[in-house]
Amino acid sequence: MNGIGSVARELAAAAAGLVLAPARHAAALVGAGRRRRAFLALGRDELPPPPDPAAPPGRRLRRLVLSCGDLSGESHALRLLAALRRRHPGLETAGFGGRRLAAAGMEVWEPLADLNVMGFRDVAARLPLFLRAVGRFAADLAAEPPDAVVLIDYPGLNRHLLRIAGRAGVPVVDYIAPQLWAWAPWRIRDFRRADRLLTILPFEGPWYRARGARATYVGHPLGDGLAEAAAAEAPPPELDPTRTWVGILPGSRRREVAENLPVLLTAAGRLARRRPDLGFVLPHLRAELWPRIDALLAASPVEVVRAPGCFHAVLPALRAAWVASGTALLEVAAHRVPPVLVYGLSSRLAAFLHRRALSVPWVGSLNLIAGRPLVPEHVGRSLDPATLAADLEARLEGPVRERFLADLEPLLPRFAAGGAAARAAREVEAAAGGGNG
Repeated sequence: MNGIGSVARELAAAAAGLVLAPARHAAALVGAGRRRRAFLALGRDELPPPPDPAAPPGRRLRRLVLSCGDLSGESHALRLLAALRRRHPGLETAGFGGRRLAAAGMEVWEPLADLNVMGFRDVAARLPLFLRAVGRFAADLAAEPPDAVVLIDYPGLNRHLLRIAGRAGVPVVDYIAPQLWAWAPWRIRDFRRADRLLTILPFEGPWYRARGARATYVGHPLGDGLAEAAAAEAPPPELDPTRTWVGILPGSRRREVAENLPVLLTAAGRLARRRPDLGFVLPHLRAELWPRIDALLAASPVEVVRAPGCFHAVLPALRAAWVASGTALLEVAAHRVPPVLVYGLSSRLAAFLHRRALSVPWVGSLNLIAGRPLVPEHVGRSLDPATLAADLEARLEGPVRERFLADLEPLLPRFAAGGAAARAAREVEAAAGGGNG
């Protein structure tokens, strides 16, 4: 099917999805409690050992088409590409990415990773761009079929590309399986088309395989990037070694900062009055959000050390931290810093959906990996600063802290050890017929 035909077909599929969305969400809402109970009964995949770097590939891979649509996905793509090129010198890549992938030698058709488009509203505003991307993808696969297509995260677009590649008969590897187990189980029909669906959390493989997908656990990509993350950041501020430092990590997006930071500053004020030995530091990597952060800090009586341009470099100095839900929770835990999860929701609808529609009993990735609530979760409207302060203070010293650290230790290989990119590279080889397994 040519590019125009593929665009029309995927546009029709997207329109049908929008029409059916209310009924699907209603059905998901009705069955959420049953799925939460089923989640607790899921098994856990064991992390496979790192592949033997000396094992030769089968046939040499010549060309891959790759798609990622945000900055974190581009980071994962860079490490995967490096692992593949070590084994396949001269490997050509083309597709969707950003400036960093272009600098690494990939032919970038559209700079989707630099745009970092998130959510329905952003996608609708850039619909011509996405239609152009789908058309280019379909036309390239028809004109010059690659050895494989590698889709990295970004399920909104990549599920359409997966269908196109399947119709073209090109092997597809989906790296970082979408979190359908939490919010959209009906989309499994798209992702079970993948020749390899690579999962990064230990419970995802059992969930996907039970629904007909060819899922393989490769480990969390966070472990591959931890060592290099701090080196790429601005130098951290000097922190007084006589004080006990608490991290305020309100989230990486503008809405998260607006929802989380005011209540965290109030909680910090409560702690500061009880514990004058504490210091508070706020690291943040996104320069464009610092004006908003500074405005909120200026309105607060709490003294907070600013750490612009760095994040990972600050974490080893922390005793505990308030953390917005997401990968940051695992990044903090990887440094053996006890976190308290915070995610404010001002919308009544969002708060309702969190309480009633999620198919998992927790939102925190560390709790999901453990299968039990290791980290306290504060999610919703009107979060209580007193409880936030008390939960964090309990993790500064004493039995709560000691119990958390003991429970954390056996989980660290699940997300803080390297090897995910190397395992994913072998799965790409196998799907393309270039591997030994």
